[in-house]
Formats: sequence, structure tokens, C-alpha cells
Amino acid sequence: MRDGTATKNKINRVAMELFAEKGVTETTTKDIAAGAGIAEGTIYRHYKSKDELVKKLFLSLYEEQGKYLQEIASTGKDSKQKIADMIVRFCQLFAEDKALFTFLLLTQHGQLKEVPDDMITPVVVLRDLIAQGQSDGRIKQGDPDFMAAMVLGVVIQPAVFHVYGRLTQDYKSFIQDLTEAAWSIVRLDE
Repeated sequence: MRDGTATKNKINRVAMELFAEKGVTETTTKDIAAGAGIAEGTIYRHYKSKDELVKKLFLSLYEEQGKYLQEIASTGKDSKQKIADMIVRFCQLFAEDKALFTFLLLTQHGQLKEVPDDMITPVVVLRDLIAQGQSDGRIKQGDPDFMAAMVLGVVIQPAVFHVYGRLTQDYKSFIQDLTEAAWSIVRLDE
């Protein structure tokens, strides 16, 4: 019996790229099969439906990014450097795998309700980092969820502009500005 891992990985990659390029609604399983060089029925050996493919793909990639950020959060660096390193991670991901970043960005609104409460996500990791910084007296007091939303907005909204062509510079060129803007949201008033 053959291991279908390579085929499933190919389906996932092609689907992610097509979802990022065309949108989930506009992408058909026929498109995915053609892009992966497989029969359309092969997709259904791995997923019950396109909806299941989108959900499982989003959840696995979203958790993967959460785990990357958790590694950053667990370093011995101070809060400011951890936030800076997380922003570097976002910018590198956008520059190195725009399809992945775009897929997560554009499908999150339909998929976030599917995220289990115990999943490690970028939002949870950032919120917990802010809460820990507040406990340590290194980050100003406030609602950590609201502050995490504001920091993520600083990073994500320019990415949206980039995806739609309003910003054309290399996304990594924004690292310093994004870091300064994010830190200004959480830093203690001096």
C-alpha cells in the first residue's frame, strides 16, 4: 500500500497557492487537481470536500505559525526584542512564502471560528507575551487581547495593502517601522 503523504502535500501546496491567488470560492477541486497533476478524485481520498481541505489546511498552517512565534516567545530575550523578532518572522514569511501568508490572511475570517480553544496560535502567543510583559512591569497595563489586536493590526494591515498592490516595496523593508509602531502600542509611558 502506498503512502499518500507526498500527494497530500502536493494537493495542499497547490490548493494554498490557488486559494491565495484566486480565492477559495473561485478555486475548484478541478483547478487543484490540474495544478497538482492528479485526477480530481484523488483529492477526495484525502479530504471529504473542498471545505474540509480549506479548514484543515488553514488550521495546520495557522498552528504552525503559532508554534514559530511560541519559540520566539520562549527565548530569554526581553519583551521588546521578542515582539521585534515576531515582526521579523511575519515579514520574512510574507517575503519568502507570499502564498502561505496570503492564504492565512485572506481565509482567516471564514476559518477562525474553527480554531480550537487549546490551539497554539499567533494571537494567543502574542497575547500571552503581552500579559507576561505586563506582569513583569515591562509592558503597560491594559487588556492584553486588545493590545495584541492592535499590534497585529500594525503588521497585517500593511500586508493587506501589499497583497492588493497598494504597497509594492519589499515587505522586509518595513521591519523597523512596524517594530517601532508595534512597540509604541505596548511600551510603558516614559
